[in-house]
Amino acid sequence: MRRLAFLLPLCLLIAPAFSQAQPSTVQMVSDMSFAVPEGWTYSGSPAGGMMTLKAGTNFWMMAVFTPMPSSGNAEVDLLTAWNTLVLSQGGYQGAPPKPYFDIAHTVGYPGKRADGTSMNRAQYTRLYVLETGKTFIPVRCISNDGLVLNSQEYIANALLGSIRLSPAKAEPIKTSITVADMVGHWTSGAGSSLSFYSTSTGQYQGTSNSFYGAGYTIAADGSFTYKMSGMVNNGITHDDDSGVVQFESQFVVFKGHNHVVRYRFLNIQKAIDGSTVMTFLPPAANPATLSIIRDGEPWVRAPKK
Repeated sequence: MRRLAFLLPLCLLIAPAFSQAQPSTVQMVSDMSFAVPEGWTYSGSPAGGMMTLKAGTNFWMMAVFTPMPSSGNAEVDLLTAWNTLVLSQGGYQGAPPKPYFDIAHTVGYPGKRADGTSMNRAQYTRLYVLETGKTFIPVRCISNDGLVLNSQEYIANALLGSIRLSPAKAEPIKTSITVADMVGHWTSGAGSSLSFYSTSTGQYQGTSNSFYGAGYTIAADGSFTYKMSGMVNNGITHDDDSGVVQFESQFVVFKGHNHVVRYRFLNIQKAIDGSTVMTFLPPAANPATLSIIRDGEPWVRAPKK
């Protein structure tokens, strides 16, 4: 009953004696640790930890629950958690509608997620299960509706990526950056493939492939070298440059001799494999309206040997 008793404050907010607004810090419950996002209010109990945020009439709640035994099948675990943590609290009916999506583009444990709307449509739930091996960790996010919830998806992804089971330990989510954080060799890449068919005959006419792999090596004095190779519309392409890293408010600027490239910095986190992942966005992007999966550009620095 501890899990169910803990979930009740999701609708009542948090008892003041256990609440504190804070910058990103690490909280530990039993043998599980996770990072509380900057600006969110935290409340803990033996069953897990809860974070809340309010803005006008909108609200967001994220609850991380202590691990449950895994069946070995993430979809089965998802339905188990839905029955235990959502349906038993009332307001919702039946299993969440399919499809159940893989958890992608986080730096933590893999798993599944599902969404559902309360019967009176006053509340929207997104439930994640993170598969850790013999156990899984449920994470429930709630808001007014799906669009409002999506506006904080980048925060939810950062929380999910931070969760660790002992002996591993979570680290705070860094949303500011210095040259010292960037020293080392970083890799990034992307790709796409488009097939074309005749609108009159329906016959296949060809495929256009585009992909690239890039590497930045950044020194402690802020200088960098850059190399890229790939293919654009089936044609091979290469590029290289060197210059200095500069900072402008929320932007990181790579001022090279051949190009000046600006990125909006999102966060930097330690991945579960020990690598460091720095996530950039296009300069005009607003994190509250974008898709991290579509628009985020992760750069990876391998762990030290």
